[in-house]
Amino acid sequence: MIIIQELHQFEEGLRPALPSSAHDWDGEKWQLNASRVAELELQEAEQLCSKVDAAADSTRIALAGDPLKAMEYAQAAADAQAYQDAGYPKKEVPLSVAAWVAKGRSAKQAAEQILSKADQLTDHLLALRTLRLKAKAQIRAQAAKGNMDLARSAGDEALVAIRELASGLSN
Repeated sequence: MIIIQELHQFEEGLRPALPSSAHDWDGEKWQLNASRVAELELQEAEQLCSKVDAAADSTRIALAGDPLKAMEYAQAAADAQAYQDAGYPKKEVPLSVAAWVAKGRSAKQAAEQILSKADQLTDHLLALRTLRLKAKAQIRAQAAKGNMDLARSAGDEALVAIRELASGLSN
């Protein structure tokens, strides 16, 4: 019985199929190019980091809404803080606080609710930032050591944690 290995046509003739983009032809056989392996692993690490960033961006948008709305909330929180720091003067209620005053809600209560909501948002955004930055550091550190399975695992764990954070906020 004669077994013929699958060969591919290249400029120089027939040769076995290219095992991966990290291999070079040495004239006789395919050789793994270590520097190309490292380059490809770093590219993959950056793709993993981009996935983590994208998931965090999506969650951040779900938390804070569009950027103009986030600016509106930040201004309301700053006004509420200044109002609180001034001792809640009845004749100097900031417009952004007064807008939240409703039947049964005083200006002081409105300011406190605005500040509480701002604190919650800040806590959530900081938790998200911590998850994102920690994951990216782990991914890059593991990739630099050539531990791509651990880098992928760090990325997957971060994506799960970000999804859990997002789902915990929507409940």
